[in-house]
Amino acid sequence: MSGGPHMTMDSGVRHFHGASNYDGIKERNVMVDVDGEMVEVEIDPKYGPRIYKVDGSPPGPNDFFSLPRSARSTLDMSTYNGHDKDWTFYTSTERNICVLQAAKINKCRRALAIQRNAE
Repeated sequence: MSGGPHMTMDSGVRHFHGASNYDGIKERNVMVDVDGEMVEVEIDPKYGPRIYKVDGSPPGPNDFFSLPRSARSTLDMSTYNGHDKDWTFYTSTERNICVLQAAKINKCRRALAIQRNAE
C-alpha cells in the first residue's frame, strides 16, 4: 500500500493525510440512520466497516466492506485496481460512504434473516 506523495499541477508535492472520522471509537460501533431506522455498524480500525453474512448471521473475521476501485486514475496514485486500498488511506468522504453502504447492507441482510426465521 502506498500512501506516498500525490502529484499536483504546481511544482510542489502534496502528501496524503488520512481522514480521522471514525478513528478513536471506543466501542468500535456506530449507529447510522438508514431511512429512519438506526442501524449499528462495527468498524475495524484497519479494515473498516463489517457487514453481516448473506444469510443475516453476524460478520466473520473477513467480512468487511470496502469501496471498489474500478479504474486507476492518473491523478490518484494511492492504489491500483480492485479492493486494495486500506481503510487508513480512505478520505473522509470515502469513509462516510463506506459506512453508510455497510449500514444499508446490514439492514437488508438482517431483515431477510428475520423474514426467513418467521416462515
